[in-house]
Amino acid sequence: MLVLAVSADDARHAPVRALLRAEQVEHVSTPERALNAIRERAYDVVLVDREIDPPGTDGLRLAQLLVQAAPHIPVIVLSHQADRAADVEAANAGIADFLLVPGLSADRLEHAIRYAIIHQKTVQRLVASEERNLLALKGANDGVWDWDVTAGTVFYSPRWKQMLGYREYEVGTARGEWLGRVHADARASLTQALDAYVAQPSHENFAFEHRVQHRDGSYRWMLARATAVRDPQTLKATRIVGALTDVTDRCEAERRLQHDALHDALTGLPNRVLFVDRLDQSIRRALRYHPECCAAVLFLDLDRFKVINDSMGHATGDQLLKAVASRLEAALRPNDTVARLSGDEFTLLLDDVCEVREATIIAERVLHSLQAPFLLDGRELFIGASIGIALATARSHPQQVMRDADVAMYRAKADGKGRHAVFDAEMHEQVMRRLNLEHELRSAIESGSLEVGYQPIVQAATGRIVGFEALGRWPHGEPAEVLDMAEETGLAVPLGRQVMRAACAQLAGWRELPRGAGLTLGVNVSGRSLAEPDFIAHLRETLEETGLDPRALRLEVSEHDLSGGRAEDATRHVLDRALEELGVRTHIDHFGTGASPLRLLHRFPGDAIKISPALVAGIGHDAGAFEIVRAVVGLAHNLGLEVIAGGVEKREQLDYLKVLGCEFAQGFHIAPTLTPEEARALLESTAPSHLPV
Repeated sequence: MLVLAVSADDARHAPVRALLRAEQVEHVSTPERALNAIRERAYDVVLVDREIDPPGTDGLRLAQLLVQAAPHIPVIVLSHQADRAADVEAANAGIADFLLVPGLSADRLEHAIRYAIIHQKTVQRLVASEERNLLALKGANDGVWDWDVTAGTVFYSPRWKQMLGYREYEVGTARGEWLGRVHADARASLTQALDAYVAQPSHENFAFEHRVQHRDGSYRWMLARATAVRDPQTLKATRIVGALTDVTDRCEAERRLQHDALHDALTGLPNRVLFVDRLDQSIRRALRYHPECCAAVLFLDLDRFKVINDSMGHATGDQLLKAVASRLEAALRPNDTVARLSGDEFTLLLDDVCEVREATIIAERVLHSLQAPFLLDGRELFIGASIGIALATARSHPQQVMRDADVAMYRAKADGKGRHAVFDAEMHEQVMRRLNLEHELRSAIESGSLEVGYQPIVQAATGRIVGFEALGRWPHGEPAEVLDMAEETGLAVPLGRQVMRAACAQLAGWRELPRGAGLTLGVNVSGRSLAEPDFIAHLRETLEETGLDPRALRLEVSEHDLSGGRAEDATRHVLDRALEELGVRTHIDHFGTGASPLRLLHRFPGDAIKISPALVAGIGHDAGAFEIVRAVVGLAHNLGLEVIAGGVEKREQLDYLKVLGCEFAQGFHIAPTLTPEEARALLESTAPSHLPV
């Protein structure tokens, strides 16, 4: 142990040195040397005699200076005379001990030094702990509060006051300094929660989130957390210590996230989730209070928006959508709701609307509001809308009402756009019929039980069967209706693949019959199927699995899917690959009814076109139809293509086609669509290769 002794001379130091024989002691005699010594070396303890040089200097004053200069080193004052006032002054100054030299024993001095060192280390640990706590609180940026429940006072830390914009002296010690600034919505709840925490022991710490008014008048979200010291007998809190944390940023972020989850990012309108929730609330409210009056939903889709968006860019399209949203809000009543679902689709909730007439009046007002031009980037833009209307009752389901309004909107578009249509019983029957068709078709595809029929294709002049067209057979619904539904629901691709595989397998078997050689097979392929990246790979796999000669297969692609739009070149490329890589040719189906350019027939990867049944039906009584068919047949022959006439229903139609030189024909007059068994029986009959023409 290293001891620094400060005394006037060796004579006064001698008694102390004698008591510290076992310790390493350094002796200095002046204040200057003492201060320099503690700056240069780390002493375990300093012993200061009250009499030091120069004469008349009080060692107690030096001891106080040493405590200030090196608070980590314990200082003991040695006095040759008793002095109670000096003893008290030394204790108040942080001096470890005040000892009388007369009668001082080695054990007493050693005990005093040991105690001073231990005490000093304890004080240092306490100071370090307090520093850690202060740094932790500062790092947490929290304001501390300490409520003395018994005295009824609260200590608020400087940081607590600073968080609310106040200076140290501007906040007192009353509980009301806090509770009086709490927002009125939470003041009673917070007071009750604090009182309950005081009275009733809890296994959990106190926590309460609330708003507190800042000095500038705004409100900040605060989280108060605390723990209690309780009376061991009554278990009531006698002291509660806690911290106040500013959580305004977190609460605002949560509010923004909640807002964004329920609102459209572009227009700021409610999105589908919030709209359906409000519709559900209207239905529930009607069920509770007035079942006879509920709400109406208007489903609005902009007309020609895609043209504007594609031609002028998405930035202009977004500006237009925001402008439309503003007009829709202005056209409705204060309690109504406008929502943007996606793209250019909006929905409007008319609360407490019970009659169709009231809903149609508002729909007309909305349509009228959109008639004025939109001025964007110095250009006037005009846009209309189609609106579907559906009334909700107290027994309705929100999704059902949305679906009904959507169906009515498509009816409005079909009727000419720029108008509204009201969902009625007929539309409901159509919707249910379409849903049933979708269910039946999906089930048939998933179970692999789809039926395929085969309509013979014959040589017009002789009636000889040259092939078949594979056609899906539906238990309900017209083929066109089913195919449209398949396109809308995404079932067109699996449907087409299943028909393709079943038909290829059938024809492969028929071509092994004695009189089946040379038969061809036409299979309809939708534009959606041709757009699939693996179409060629799947077609190759189908041909390999069924064993059908690729030269016997014809892909029947509608004129619509082959012409116009951005996909024209891509579709043509796929058909070229089918011919070049697999040897599969293409037929243009329903040719002559669209606005297809003649370039379709230039370098066409096929050997025939199929005249639309709509044109064939006019032969014999519509001179225009006859001339169109004549022109189509002549054009095809000039380009080296054969012609198949579809939809031949009468003998006279077939006779005209023969005159025009049409090579092949199919239709109910020649043969209806046959089951696989009927088609095979026809091929195996006595004269299987000819039908009466």
